[in-house]
Amino acid sequence: MLHKHIMRFLTALSALVGLAAIAAPAAAVDFKFSGTCIDCSGIGSGTLVLKNYTLGTTLTTANFVSFTYSSNLLSYSLSSVDDLTGSLTAATGPAFVVFHGGGYTFDSLVAGPFSPWCTGTTGACSSDFGLISSWSQVAGVVPEPAMWAVMVLGFGLLGASMRRPRHAGLLHA
Repeated sequence: MLHKHIMRFLTALSALVGLAAIAAPAAAVDFKFSGTCIDCSGIGSGTLVLKNYTLGTTLTTANFVSFTYSSNLLSYSLSSVDDLTGSLTAATGPAFVVFHGGGYTFDSLVAGPFSPWCTGTTGACSSDFGLISSWSQVAGVVPEPAMWAVMVLGFGLLGASMRRPRHAGLLHA
C-alpha cells in the first residue's frame, strides 16, 4: 500500500517539475555577426545575445541582453540599447538588425544581393562598413536545469517502475 502512495507522489512530482520546465523562461540565445569590411582590414565580427526571442519576430529592447563588436579599427561592448528593431528570420544568413545605445550605432540591412552593414559612434555609423554580412545562431548544447530535473525524475520513475514487484494474481481456494 505504501508503494502505491509513493508512486502517486512521484508521478505528481514529475508532473509539477514538467510544468515548471515548460513555464521556465527561454534561455538567452547568441547570434554571431560577421561582415566583410571595406574600410577596415578583414572582418568585423560581433555577438548579439537575445532573450525570449523567436526567429522571424520583431526585435525589441526587451529581447536585448548584450552586443560585443570587434574589428581592427573599433571594439565595443553594450549591455543595453536605447532602441532595437529588425528581425532575424533564419538561423543563418543576412538579417535586418538596427540598434543605438552606449554611444554607438549598428545597422545590418538586407538589400537585394547585398547585405550592407555599418557601425560607429551614434548617428555617424562611419567607423566600419561593408557590403556583405551574415548572422548565425549559436546552438545551445547544455540543457537548462529544469530540463535536467525532468530527465532525472523521468529516469528515476522508469527505474522505480521496473523494480516494482509484480504480484501474480493468486487464487485462493
